[in-house]
Amino acid sequence: MIKEHEYIRQTLERYTNCPLEEFCEFILITNFRRYAQRFQEKTGGRFTEGNFRLVNAPELNCTMIDFGIGSPQAALVINCLAYLDRLKAVIMLGMCGGIDDTLDTGRFLVPSAAIRGEGTSRHYLPPEFPAIPASSVNLYCIGAVRKKGLAPHCGIVYTTDRRLWEFDAEFVDYLRRRRILAIEMELATLFTVAYRYEVPIGSVMLVSDMPLQRRGIKDKRLAEEIYARYMDTHLEIGMEAVGQLAANWSRVARRLSSEW
Repeated sequence: MIKEHEYIRQTLERYTNCPLEEFCEFILITNFRRYAQRFQEKTGGRFTEGNFRLVNAPELNCTMIDFGIGSPQAALVINCLAYLDRLKAVIMLGMCGGIDDTLDTGRFLVPSAAIRGEGTSRHYLPPEFPAIPASSVNLYCIGAVRKKGLAPHCGIVYTTDRRLWEFDAEFVDYLRRRRILAIEMELATLFTVAYRYEVPIGSVMLVSDMPLQRRGIKDKRLAEEIYARYMDTHLEIGMEAVGQLAANWSRVARRLSSEW
């Protein structure tokens, strides 16, 4: 009978088509094939593909994984990465819909918590547990955004399993009344599973649309514009955060030991 850790490690190899010894210590995860392709172009890294898309950039000590969309996939990628012997930290580069009217398309968020509106995370921790990132990792995410001359927003996002929610008036009213910054589909799961397996995690999210505003829903034209205008900056923020985490890892590790 195969043991759990053996099965999970084999699953990660099968899903990425990459030997575990080639994974770097710092992982960027994303939902977008274009991000992985552009990361490869920027770094000259090696691309492999299974169910997930992966690029290894050993000179940066960074691996990028495009794991797809939704909470089950998010849980799977963190559950698998937790069994990497060399793993130090994970950063999610995703997109979200802005809810708070102080936001605008193209702004960057570093969420401080996520509401568990999805159904996957309950398999890992009871519902009373909050979904929060590692503040020690988030600090470097905030610093990377600021280094670009941008002001990051911090606050609470809502994670949902429901992709097409924009026309549910009751749910929209719920979002408006609770000071929720943005909505997306993976962060609460990522944070919860990462906490369960003691994986240091942070995130930098790009506001890709403002779906509650007039003509604010992301259509095909806006989607292409988002990639063209903001993808490179988003990737550079993630790479900067990884670089600073690596350069200051002994200090980060000490903070993590007291944080978790």
